[in-house]
Amino acid sequence: MIVAFDNTFLSLALNPDTKPTPNPATGQPASYCFERIESLIDEHSRQQNTVLIPTPCLAELLTAVPDVSKAIEQIDRSAAFQIASFDARCAIDLAIVLRNARDDKKAGTSAGWQEVKFDRQIATIAKVAGAEIFYTDDGNQSKFAKQLGLDVKHTWDLHLSQKYAQLKLIEDKN
Repeated sequence: MIVAFDNTFLSLALNPDTKPTPNPATGQPASYCFERIESLIDEHSRQQNTVLIPTPCLAELLTAVPDVSKAIEQIDRSAAFQIASFDARCAIDLAIVLRNARDDKKAGTSAGWQEVKFDRQIATIAKVAGAEIFYTDDGNQSKFAKQLGLDVKHTWDLHLSQKYAQLKLIEDKN
């Protein structure tokens, strides 16, 4: 299976300073967010799934991490991660999406037009590369991915595997 991370998930996985996005229903981020992401990556690695990183997400991440070389090394070291570029097929698909969106004035988002185009570029890369699931905590990004037919998952949708739950229990007792 092929899945894709947007910048919110990628940042949680590779940037220790990232603050999780609150769940809109509760106003609180998922508990043990980092561990949930680690568990998700472990699960996809075990199943030999591909976790796509659209190049715009990689660029966003690299502007925020404390150590660019370390982040790239972590991505290269993971068997699950694969960088997905914006190519000609993506450009064609995105043009169709943007033409339709222009007609309905940003499709009802609160984002600026440049952000809308950027978010749609990310979702289009994921779709063209064959992703079935798109992981994001960004509300606008969720809408775009769903419009493209992707199944969207958020940090608050993820389970905490027994491995990580037990580690946290041990840490909390100490």
